[in-house]
Amino acid sequence: MMTTYNPRDILAGTGILALFGAVALYFPILGFACFLLLPLPMLLYRLKLGRKSAGIMAMLAVVVIQVSGPGHVVDLWLILCMIGLGFTMAEALVQNLSVEKTIGYPGALIWTAGLAALLFIGSFSASGPLEMISEYVRRNLELTAAAYETMEMPESSIRVLTESMDRIHYVIMGILPALTASGLIFAGWANLLIARAALRARQLPEPGFGRLNLWKAPDALVWAVIASALLLWVASGPLAFMGANALILLMLIYLFQGIAVISWYFEQKQMPLFLRVLIYVLIAIQQALALMVIGLGFFDTWADFRKINAAPGDHPDPS
Repeated sequence: MMTTYNPRDILAGTGILALFGAVALYFPILGFACFLLLPLPMLLYRLKLGRKSAGIMAMLAVVVIQVSGPGHVVDLWLILCMIGLGFTMAEALVQNLSVEKTIGYPGALIWTAGLAALLFIGSFSASGPLEMISEYVRRNLELTAAAYETMEMPESSIRVLTESMDRIHYVIMGILPALTASGLIFAGWANLLIARAALRARQLPEPGFGRLNLWKAPDALVWAVIASALLLWVASGPLAFMGANALILLMLIYLFQGIAVISWYFEQKQMPLFLRVLIYVLIAIQQALALMVIGLGFFDTWADFRKINAAPGDHPDPS
C-alpha cells in the first residue's frame, strides 16, 4: 500500500472527515448515508498517508466535529467509532488479512472499545450509563415520530407508533448489542467493497480477497441459527434477548452470503450495471426483499446454488 506524507493531504482528509461527520450529525436523511460511509475516507487516507499522519488527521477531524455544534455525547461517540472502524480496517488491509478478519477483527475491537468508552462516559452522568443510553434511544424514537408527522404519514400509523413507544423502546434496548455490532459489521462490509473498487479504479494495490461472490459462511453455522431461533421461541426475558441478538448477527452473515449468490448470477448472466445497482438498492430499502436474500444465503448451505462444492471439472468457468 502506498504511503506518502503531504500536509495538504492531511488537511484535505480532515476536511472530508469533518464534513461527513457534521452532515451525519445535523442532516437526518443525507446524514445516514454520510454516517454509513464515514469509515471510507479514513480507510483510504490511512492507506495513502500511513499510520501517524492518518492518526493526526482523525484527531483533527474529531476536534472540528466537536466544536462545529452542540452534538449529543452519544452521537459524537458513534462518529468516533466509525472513524476508528475505518482506521482499524486499513490496518487489517496492510497486514493482508482475510476478508472475514478484515471486517470482523476491527468490528469486534471497535465494539468492545466503544462499549468501554461509553460506560466510562456514562459513569459521569447523574443517572448512569444505562439510563443515558436509554434516554438517547427514547429521544430518537420521539424524533422519528415527529418526523412522521411532518411527512404527513397516516394518523393511524403515527398513533400506533406513539402508543407502542414503550414496547419498541424495551425491545430496542434488549437487542441493542446486536444492532450496534451488526451496524459496525455492515458498515465495514459496505466500505470495504467501495474502497476495493476505488483502489482498482485508481490502479493502486488492492486487497487480494479473490472473487467475493464465491464467499460462503461455514456450514456448521446453521446450527447456531437453529439454536438461536429455538432460544428466542421457547425462552423469555434475558434468554430470549440472547437468542434475538445472536439471530440478528447470524442473519447479517447470511445476508452477505445471499448477496454473494446474487452477484454470482449477475456475473454469469452478464447483467448490465444499472440493473445490478437498481436491484441492490431495492434490497436495501425493501425489508421483504432483504429477508428473501437472507433466506437465499441460508439455503445456499444445502442447495449450493453456485456449485462451489462441485467437482473441479464441473465448476463454472470464472471468466
